[in-house]
Amino acid sequence: MPDIHRFTNKELIQILKEVLAAMEVKGFNFFRIRAYQNAIGAIESLTSSVYDYWQNKRLDEIPGVGEGLSTHLNELFTTGSVKEFQMIKSGLPEGMFSLIGLRSIGAKRAFKLAKHFSLNSRTDAVEKLKSAAENGLIRQMEGFGEKSEKEILNAINDEKMTKNEKPRLLLIKAEEIANRICEYMRRCPDLVDITPLGSLRRRQSTVGDLDLAAVSENTQSVIDFFLKYLEIEEVLVKGDKKAAVVLTNDTQVDLRVSTPKAYGAMVQYGTGNKQHNVLLRTYALEQGKSLSEYGIKYQGKLHEFPDEESFYAFIGLPLIPAELRQGKNEIDLAQKKKLPTLVTLKDIRGDLHTHTIASDGVNTLAEMVMAAKEIGYEYIGIADHAPSIQSRGYEEVVEIIEKQRKAIDAMNSAQKEIKVLLGYEVNILADCTLALPDELLKKLDYVIASVHTAFNQDRENMTERVVKALENPYVTILGHPSGRLINERTPIDVDWHRVFSAALDNNKVLEINGHPSRLDLGEDLVLDAIKRGLKLIVNTDAHDTSGLNYMKYGVDVARRGFCEKKHLINTLPLNELLKEIKLGG
Repeated sequence: MPDIHRFTNKELIQILKEVLAAMEVKGFNFFRIRAYQNAIGAIESLTSSVYDYWQNKRLDEIPGVGEGLSTHLNELFTTGSVKEFQMIKSGLPEGMFSLIGLRSIGAKRAFKLAKHFSLNSRTDAVEKLKSAAENGLIRQMEGFGEKSEKEILNAINDEKMTKNEKPRLLLIKAEEIANRICEYMRRCPDLVDITPLGSLRRRQSTVGDLDLAAVSENTQSVIDFFLKYLEIEEVLVKGDKKAAVVLTNDTQVDLRVSTPKAYGAMVQYGTGNKQHNVLLRTYALEQGKSLSEYGIKYQGKLHEFPDEESFYAFIGLPLIPAELRQGKNEIDLAQKKKLPTLVTLKDIRGDLHTHTIASDGVNTLAEMVMAAKEIGYEYIGIADHAPSIQSRGYEEVVEIIEKQRKAIDAMNSAQKEIKVLLGYEVNILADCTLALPDELLKKLDYVIASVHTAFNQDRENMTERVVKALENPYVTILGHPSGRLINERTPIDVDWHRVFSAALDNNKVLEINGHPSRLDLGEDLVLDAIKRGLKLIVNTDAHDTSGLNYMKYGVDVARRGFCEKKHLINTLPLNELLKEIKLGG
């Protein structure tokens, strides 16, 4: 099949967003619009490509992708276009699609502006609209005024995007912002509690706007206190139970306030993604129960819930962990009492992917070991980037490895609280070889093989490159397998079916890299991996002592991938771990 039809997830999302905008302008059925919104949200969270799902006849595994959209995707990947998509967009000015995403400009506003100013080209639509705003022409339109004209001009000049279009925050950054707000809010004398909701509470790799739920008997007092937060730049909404603001860093924050007796319903309502909430509402409706942010209406009475456990219990389900509320099969599993017992941070006994000053790290071997010991780990693996034979020469590299071995042996002899292991992170080169020869790899306790260069190789070559590394008898772990950098670099294009088969056939371990910019494998691939019986490990890729704390973000990914303790080799005690990486016996 020609490569022209293998659309990336990013390209596919753009296509679907334009179709969605056209639907909104033309007044399509609400439920069809909601279905496309759900599908777009699901695709945005994927690590593996929709093309791969389609190629392997697994589109039905993507939450929100139903039979209709599957048919359209089949046509898109087969022919390069979709006739129905073209029909839906027909008659609309092309320029409107360049405007959507600017703050204060939704689909319908974009259409009005594009039609009024004859914005028929995508290339110059924004510049023409800017000129219209600067000349006071927008305020003359019906439904617009001086204020909205100024908002549009500011959005263009400052490149301010709507919350659905601007780059999503890394989980760690969203967490930092939310923690600052929550710390401030806890000074409010009328506040009982406050918790993040939405994608932050589900621990997604990226977060859009921040949603917070507060509990208080005096909702107005809490709202007023929130609106005095010093980082607020603009107040979008001020109500008696809700406020929405934009911070100085352009992050939108929505705060909802509930009474204590209804807090559980509020938290539940705001935590699951759209697909989870739709499926849960459908499940409840079959019992004659109607769910809302205020409680559950049943037999003419609204039942309120102070916590989520009692909310779920009322519809006959155990509490579904926040990370699993993804609209997959979590409700069916809950019905059957087969929800996984998710791995926790406390289950982790060690970290095998850390760096020191011997390569590009900041701290010494002793400092990294001491930090790991303070965490309470049983073992720590030092996996610096392998020294280059090309630049240093073979003999010098041998000396470096022997010197590192002696330092680690001395460290192990000097103390017994933590076992230090010697590994290297070895580059998988573009020619399918490894950056160190086998006779040097076998001197190590374990080897992490990773792609660090030539990310744009075609699918066939990249797949062969990774598979060859997994076939090497001295490779233990495939490091940050997709090679993605969130918001910076897309995942490598590989055939994951072949990669997973090679890992399984050769008894290799796949890494869940906890670095906040990587979080790689993504949870969709983690779930595929555990279904196939592959071994996983959560590592931090720490380049300094503080980086060891990234473990919690890797565990977040593992939990979203339905991982239990048994799926991760670094939940094992030392003697069992050594057997897994071929050291003990």
